[in-house]
Amino acid sequence: MSPRPARAAADPRSRATPWAVAAASWSLLYVVSKVEYALAGRPGVTGGPEVGAASYAAHGPGEVAAAQWANAGVGLVVVLLFAACALPAARRAPRWLSLPPVGAVALMATVGAVVMVGRDVFTGSGGTPFGLYCPVWAVLSAGVLVALARGR
Repeated sequence: MSPRPARAAADPRSRATPWAVAAASWSLLYVVSKVEYALAGRPGVTGGPEVGAASYAAHGPGEVAAAQWANAGVGLVVVLLFAACALPAARRAPRWLSLPPVGAVALMATVGAVVMVGRDVFTGSGGTPFGLYCPVWAVLSAGVLVALARGR
């Protein structure tokens, strides 16, 4: 019986892959919501606070849809960021390239959760469903961040 060859130690950053795939998928929900709102020319986000008619009056024709398309674009950049973190090439990339943007997404999602839920609790404005979407986004983002940071 011949001895088994020794296995190379797995790169700890490969642990980022399931987190990154989950974060990219979760972020895609935001993009879909923004596209839906852009097509309808409505301000707001699915599960967010109700936006009053006065908000529409503050914008010119097409400005709401343009802003929503821009938000969808930013969301798509986040999806692509997480998708890139799931690729094997990400294991070879310097951590300083991915840690700041992933950390920014985790921070943004955390702040979004606190603001949306807090605003609804204190003012009754609505927005708790989106506020509860944000902590999941934050945890998934933080999972990617931690897995990437532990690499090397």
